Order: sequence, then structure tokens, then C-alpha cells
Amino acid sequence: MTPFQIFLIIALGLATAIILHAMITHRIGRFAGMAVILILVAGILASISPNQTTSIAKAMGISRGTDLLLYIMVLAVLQGFLLVYLRLRRVRRELTILVRKLALLEAHEPGASSNRIGHDESPNH
Repeated sequence: MTPFQIFLIIALGLATAIILHAMITHRIGRFAGMAVILILVAGILASISPNQTTSIAKAMGISRGTDLLLYIMVLAVLQGFLLVYLRLRRVRRELTILVRKLALLEAHEPGASSNRIGHDESPNH
């Protein structure tokens, strides 16, 4: 086993432990955590036996195992970007709704113009 394989196995093992901890503390969902763990375990297995990736790739009609891994990684990164984009859209929508509600509350309060967010209430401006 090469030093890089050992390093890769340790790194993927640590990443697996971090994901497990995040699942236990409910920082990430079970489905997402299990999907990531599945990918990490597959990475560990591919590190241990790199010739297997070539066999699997050839069975799928791909000439090299490294090409198969590259294709899988590209798909995983694209899916990650899509998930982050969708979450960002949801957060923006929630922020917009919150700001609208806050603006309506301030508009209906008596003396709302002197009690705006960002204005200093001290007499010494």
C-alpha cells in the first residue's frame, strides 16, 4: 500500500467520522448523511483496491477507473451546487418575507419613523 493510499484512507475515515457526528447531533439529515457516508466508504474501498474501479468502469463501458471516478465526482459536485443554490433561494425568500413583515409592523407602530433600525437613539448624534 502506498503512502498516498494510507493518507487517503485516513482522510476519508476522518470525513466519515465528521459526517457521523453531524448526523448524531442532527446538523444534517439522515438521508444526506447516509448518501455522503456511502460515497466516502466507496472512496475508501477504491483506495484499498484501485484495480476494482477499472473492472467496474469496464463493465459500464468506460475504459479507465479514473474516468469513472471523475464522472462520479462531477455529478456529485453538480448536485452539491444545485442543493446549495436551492437552499440559498429558500433562505432569500424567507428573508424577504421576514423583512416585509417587519416593515409592516414598523409602519403600523405609533412613532415608527423615529424608531427605525439603524438609527441611533442617543440625543448626541
